[in-house]
Amino acid sequence: MKMQYNPKCDKPVCYLQGDDGEERPATLGEIQRYIESENNRLEKDKVRCFDSREINIRMEYKECPNMILIDTPGLISAPKTPKGSTANPQARSLQVSAREAEKLVIDKMNCQDYIILCVEDTSDWKHGATREIVQKADPDLSRTVIVNTKLDTKIPQFGEPSDMEEFLKAPIISRLAPHKLGGPFFTSVPSGRVGKGEDHVFRTDDEFVKEVKSKEKSDRLYCQKTLKATPRLERALLPRIGCMRLKGFLERRVHEFYKRNMSKIIPTLQAEQALAEQRLEQCERELEALSVDRLKQSAEAYCDNICKAIGDALHGSISVSAGKFGETLTEEHEKAGSFHDRCAMAVSERRWEKLVDSDVGNNNHKLYGGSQYHRTLREFCLATRCLRLPIISEDEVANAAGVGDMHDGVNFLRAACVIAVEKAKMSFDPMLESLETRLYHIMENLFPIAETMVRTKAESSKALYGDNCNEIIYNKDFVDLIKGIYLKFMKECGESCSRRYQDDLKANTKYVTWNFNEGSR
Repeated sequence: MKMQYNPKCDKPVCYLQGDDGEERPATLGEIQRYIESENNRLEKDKVRCFDSREINIRMEYKECPNMILIDTPGLISAPKTPKGSTANPQARSLQVSAREAEKLVIDKMNCQDYIILCVEDTSDWKHGATREIVQKADPDLSRTVIVNTKLDTKIPQFGEPSDMEEFLKAPIISRLAPHKLGGPFFTSVPSGRVGKGEDHVFRTDDEFVKEVKSKEKSDRLYCQKTLKATPRLERALLPRIGCMRLKGFLERRVHEFYKRNMSKIIPTLQAEQALAEQRLEQCERELEALSVDRLKQSAEAYCDNICKAIGDALHGSISVSAGKFGETLTEEHEKAGSFHDRCAMAVSERRWEKLVDSDVGNNNHKLYGGSQYHRTLREFCLATRCLRLPIISEDEVANAAGVGDMHDGVNFLRAACVIAVEKAKMSFDPMLESLETRLYHIMENLFPIAETMVRTKAESSKALYGDNCNEIIYNKDFVDLIKGIYLKFMKECGESCSRRYQDDLKANTKYVTWNFNEGSR
């Protein structure tokens, strides 16, 4: 039962949590009938003695403190099986239920913020089954208040006043648990229930409370007469007798705990309030900035800064981590290929590695942007110098001769030109294709680098994009759109360069052929 102080509720307002987890308003009578129906269901169950599911009730009232009361299931006394015999199915089921009930109770008591109410029904403090289980969760009983119930049935059993005094003082408990939180308290609760029916003795809650007070009064008077109590004994023993005395003790303890935790609660609440106000202010600024013009302005600013960041990375920058975004030459080869692997080289692989170390440089440094671009160009220049000369067969020479336009003789200069251009194209085209792949890889990696540079700069200064900085920079769909446009632009640039190379190659071939023809003429 979760109790909440509400000064507007003159009468208790209760809510019962259903199996679906939703709270629904319910009267005290409805809650009582629901609990009784659950108990009747378990009584008829031949296997289970209790249900591990909780019954959660929340109550708002102007005269209740903010606290939670947890009524754990009663511990089950399972029948012991004699040695050498086998327990029947019902006994085994009771033993399993007993272990489950004990584990559930101990798990609840393990919370260090809970006060444990240990209710014992014993006349001999040397034996306390409930107390032993409580000590599994609270060994020194520093969180435990001990309560002995059914006092009205026990006090007639004491023949001597000294026996009653010994029972009420409970010196054994003081020796066994000197650090206990409180008790023992002694209570008597009238038999019967509140409501309408044969087993309901009390019609209203007030009648039940009145009878509880009457029981307390009669127990105190009986103890006073039996003990012939002195003022010292009255001060020591009588404050422990009665439910109202127990209620007052628990209320004082809860109030003390509440005051003790105020020094922790208030700063936490103030910090939560400040954080909530900050988030609310941020949300309001973002809502104000979510206009079409502002979003368009921020998007354009983001694109401009992406382009500027790409330019900065090409010109040289250390704004981002080289360890995260940079690549060594080996890593670049693994992802985009090597000139030596794709093209026919006149040097061996070992010789190639030595030439790369000496002529290219920065092989083991993690580079990105312009530095990586220049390293690739240096490797490309080295590869062009190490290209294997093409082999020209006699068949190719014979086929290149042909017939001239001006005379029937062979134009040897033109034949030499055709062979030279075609062989150069065959050996150099793979090199250019490899260079295109490498440069595309470098430029493709520039976008996440530029994005990180823009985001880092924007987080330090939101003036770049206004109040809706996060809306633009951290909007994945928008960033993916810009990245797609960038990659499409890179692809079109590569295709345009390839077409221009083919056109230039054709033009140069015609020019060289024309010069040879003019020379032969």
